[in-house]
This record gives sequence, structure tokens and C-alpha cells, in this order.
Amino acid sequence: SNHSGGSIVSYELIDTNDDGFRYLGSYNSNGEYGSDDNVVLMHNTNPAEPKCAPCLSSNVGGDFVLLDHPFQLLPSSDLLNGVLYVGPGETKELTFVSDGIEKVLVIDGDSYDMVHRYNYDLKNSSEVEVVWSSGLFPTEPSIHSSKSYSSDELTYSSIYAYQGGDLESITQSSQSGVPTTRFDGSTDWVALRTKFFGGVIIPNKKADYVKLSSENSLFRGADDILPLYSASLGGYSSRGELEVKTYLGPLDVEYIDALTEDSSVSSIMNFGWSIIKPFSRFVLWTIKSLNGALGLNYGLVLIVIALLMRFITGPLTRKSYESSAKMKVVAPLQKEIQEKYKGDPQKLQQEMGKLWKEHGVNPVSGCLPMLVQWPILMSFFIVFRSTIEFRGAPFFAWIQDLSQPDYIFSLPFEIPLYGGAVAVLPVLMGISMFLTMRITMQSSDDTQKTFMYFMNGFFILIFNSFPSGLTLYYTIFNFLSYQQQISIKNSK
Repeated sequence: SNHSGGSIVSYELIDTNDDGFRYLGSYNSNGEYGSDDNVVLMHNTNPAEPKCAPCLSSNVGGDFVLLDHPFQLLPSSDLLNGVLYVGPGETKELTFVSDGIEKVLVIDGDSYDMVHRYNYDLKNSSEVEVVWSSGLFPTEPSIHSSKSYSSDELTYSSIYAYQGGDLESITQSSQSGVPTTRFDGSTDWVALRTKFFGGVIIPNKKADYVKLSSENSLFRGADDILPLYSASLGGYSSRGELEVKTYLGPLDVEYIDALTEDSSVSSIMNFGWSIIKPFSRFVLWTIKSLNGALGLNYGLVLIVIALLMRFITGPLTRKSYESSAKMKVVAPLQKEIQEKYKGDPQKLQQEMGKLWKEHGVNPVSGCLPMLVQWPILMSFFIVFRSTIEFRGAPFFAWIQDLSQPDYIFSLPFEIPLYGGAVAVLPVLMGISMFLTMRITMQSSDDTQKTFMYFMNGFFILIFNSFPSGLTLYYTIFNFLSYQQQISIKNSK
């Protein structure tokens, strides 16, 4: 729109791959979901009052006023009947002017980036802010019949500001929205995200502060919690030149890392805690490499990774099993020593040490293999649950989107934790867990067995609403683990 000097009012992704359009499944401006529609990240829901995406705001007498009025679009030979076409390998510009402002919009046909160049002199202003108030619209379907759109996506939606190496953020979790919060400090960029897509605003001059807020949009109905995040980057003088780069596209690490020299924008992506991040990045690199180099679909990639992980962790699992077997042998002897020296802790410790040494037992060796595997297992859980590579990726038969649960039919009611539909893979995963537990817990007492079987049922409940890609991996891995346990048991 010429409002605000070329503010984005609607944004649709039309990337293609060998199968056609790459990013399918989205809501239209009426809030209706279409699984075959191209992803739309921004809707022009109110043409009479377009949002800022982006625009300048001027401080006049202590109050900021949005400069969102219509600008004049200068004639351009690139415009054909009012439409600007930008093809591969092309970069084209549009120029908008208003009192004291010249805005040049630069569009690259090979990039999700746009550049907004401001040359301005606002005589009555004491300060200028760059404002983004359009938020991002959701793109994922609801997995619960009582929700108007994906509650899973809501858990990933936030807006961030990067200041001096630290990430500040706000998250809207209710209909009341989030009031404006100011964060003082040199600000490199602002980013907002949904589950699989993001928007990033990067000024060429760092801002002195940022103001973040969110208002609730009801474009789907009165029961919606739909955050539309806003950001104001401030502290700029009332005259000068300012360039702002905006990114609107997928949360693909290859694109996100390239937005800044220090790859800091990737901090908004879901890679887990600091100790987990290197493992998460390696896991993501592995699945992308296997898909690209071998041409395997992502379902087969997950099976290959499960096989690789079973091969890598096999020796650790065997070590843990052998340690547990030894502990079972010495358990009665330990109990005798504990009874005999229960009044002498020092002697008890000495005798226990002798017993362990005599039988070659280390009490912590059974737990150590699991501790070694923990960062890797956590990284799988994080990456497989939220990576955009699985979005819309089919496997076979009823599993047609690895980023969504593999529901086969809906229920006429909802079950707490479980949801209102039935998926197959969580049941298969539960069976694999049960088989493995039955072997590993043969000598356990009834109370411990009851608890573990309860946990087995609990996992079936919560995994029912998890992405099928995540559940597929754990199902395959668990069956491989069961096979290894059988092999170890038979070799004894």
C-alpha cells in the first residue's frame, strides 16, 4: 500500500519445488483454513486502516504520531498496470514521497528480504521510531475441535528484541493482549514468529530502545487468542537516512543464519538450552543432508536416523544392561550388609565398597549411558517437534504431514490430555515401550512396575497431539531397542 510509503498489507509465499507449491496450508482473510492454499503471513483485514509494516512514527510534543498516511508513488517503468513483477535474478525499486520523507522500497526476486530506505527531515519532530504493528497471522490447522486455530502454534508465537547479546521477549497467552513494554539498550533487531514462519526487522543503525506489545485479533471469532505483535525501534534523530531490512518467510536455519553476520537471529528458533543447541543444530543438519543427498522422504530419513542412533548407542545400552544384571546379583548381598551394619554408616560404606569391587559392580554405571545420551535425545524431541522441514512432508498411507498428528478419525468428544481424535503412531509407540519395559523390569517389584506402566499410558495420551514425525522416530527407536534387549538376553 502507498500508506506509510510502501507498507506491506498482504504477503503470500509462492515458492515451488518438484511437487508444486512448497508451503501449503493457510487461513484466508475470513479465517477459513484451506489445506491447499498457499501460506499467507499477512492479511489485509481492514483496507481502510492498514497496519504499519513498517512505517515511521514521529515524536511531536512528547506524543508519537504514526506517519501512516498515503504517500505519493512516483512513476516507474517497472510498473505494469499498477503491478510490479520481480523475477528471479531481478531487483526492482519503488519510490514513495511525502512531506519531508522519501522512501525507497527495494525488492529482490531471489530473497525473502525487502529493504526500506528512508531519507527524511521532520522539522517539527524531536525523535523518530520505526514501527511494525502488523504481527504475523497463524498458518497451522487446529488439532482440537474446540479451538479455532492451532493451540500448538500459539505456544511458539512470541516477539523478540536482541540487545547486546541478550534476547528480550514478550508472549501473549490470553485474549487480553500484552501492554507496551519498553526495553532500554542498544537494539540490533526485532523478530516475531509463529511455529514455522517468522518476520525480522533489522535497521542498519542500532536503536536506543525498543517497545514491544501485542493486541488480540478476532479475525476467527470471539473465542480466539490470536496475538498480533507490535514493535517500535526508537532513538533515531528527526532527520537523516535510515535503512531497514525486513524478512518474511520460513524459519529455515539456512535463511535465518544469513540475516546477520553473527547469525544471532537464529536465537529465536527452538534449539533448546545452551547445552542442547549444538546437538539440535547437528540433528537438523543431518536430516536436511540425508534428505538432500539421498533424496529420501523425511519419513525414511527418520527411520535411517533411528537405525544410526541404535547403532551408536548400542554399546552404551549393552553396558547399562550388563551393569543392571550385576546389580541384581549383588542386591541380596547388599541387603544383608545393610541390615548387619545399619548402625555403623562408616563400616557399611566400607563393606559395600568391598562387595562392589569383588563383583565388579559400579552403581552409577547403569545410569551413566543414559546421561550421555540425554542431550541427543532431548535435541531429537525439540527439533522433530518444530522443524519446518517436516511441515507438509508426507511419509506413506495415512501419514501425510509429519508436522501434524497422524489422526485417522475424530471423536464426538474430547478427552483431557488426549484430545478429540485418534492417532495410530502413539499407540504403536506405547506398545514398543511396553515390550521394552517388560524385559527390563522383570526383577522389579510390583509397585515400580505399576508406576512404569502408568507412565507408558501417560505417554500415549500426550503423544496423541504431537507431530507424527516425532512419534514415528520414537516408535522405530523403541522397537529397535526392544530387539536389542532380546538379543542381549538371548546371548546370556
